[in-house]
Amino acid sequence: FTERTDTVRKIATWIPATSEFLEDNAGIRSYIEGRLRFMVERAEENQLLNGDGTAPNISGILDRSIQSIGSTNDLDSIYQAMTEVRVDGQAEPDAVVIHPLSWQNLRLAKTATEEQYYGPGPFAPDTVERIWGLPVRVTPLIAEGTALVGAFRPFAQVFRKGGIRVVASTEHSTYFVENKVAILAEERLALAVYRPAAFCK
Repeated sequence: FTERTDTVRKIATWIPATSEFLEDNAGIRSYIEGRLRFMVERAEENQLLNGDGTAPNISGILDRSIQSIGSTNDLDSIYQAMTEVRVDGQAEPDAVVIHPLSWQNLRLAKTATEEQYYGPGPFAPDTVERIWGLPVRVTPLIAEGTALVGAFRPFAQVFRKGGIRVVASTEHSTYFVENKVAILAEERLALAVYRPAAFCK
């Protein structure tokens, strides 16, 4: 074990609302919980992947000293990344994170002569997105042309300090005189990456 420190940071987002909207809309609670929760979870996912460690950002997985490879063939690159995780990281990869456009290119790839899909076609019964046997997490929050292969479950962990907290205030800009309210949702968390070599970009 090597002693390391990862800072707990706030991840927050907010929406503006009129005071009339808050008073007149019976479903405001569900709107706030649903909309703001989605926005905080999106910001959290971005931080866990891409956070650069400079306050107020956490240090995401791609900010760590993880392995990196390149290749002219995307399918080969992903398998080579799996091998790097197994050999140098001494871990078994359990997922791949990839951009939607990059994943589209892989899913729609066909043989040159017979025009057959390399992977499951559009009518395949299995709807679970997979590549080389690993589940795929498709997200626009990772850069296009980049895939992240890793042993996420055993070698990365999110530590949360409480849940999502929601507060409202009129003390933003000129909101008080405009009868507006800023509704803020935030959470505090830190990301621990126990073995950076268990991830490969």
